[in-house]
Amino acid sequence: MEKEPLIKLAWRGHETIESIPPLLDDARQIEIILPTNYNHSLFCALHPDEPPAQLEEIDASGGPELLAVIATVKGLEEFIALARALATAHIEVQVVSPPSVIIKPIGHLNT
Repeated sequence: MEKEPLIKLAWRGHETIESIPPLLDDARQIEIILPTNYNHSLFCALHPDEPPAQLEEIDASGGPELLAVIATVKGLEEFIALARALATAHIEVQVVSPPSVIIKPIGHLNT
């Protein structure tokens, strides 16, 4: 069965988090679209040492541990459950502006 190239999900808290693990088998990447008001908080969580007047453009990549950093933002605490569920998964996590979280199984990074 051919995998979907991209599955987009709007942020709906716990409902969104629970839907992701089963979707990993069906998609080359999953994008969680967050409300735009999270950009500032995510930028501060991902770049705590940046000066206050910094342009808040986000482009951070990592493994499942990046989900735990996202979970430190008020309103995104549900991401800790996803961080735990995917702790040993072979995935890449990317956080970008406008605020989105992209999850890619490692086997499909270049496809």
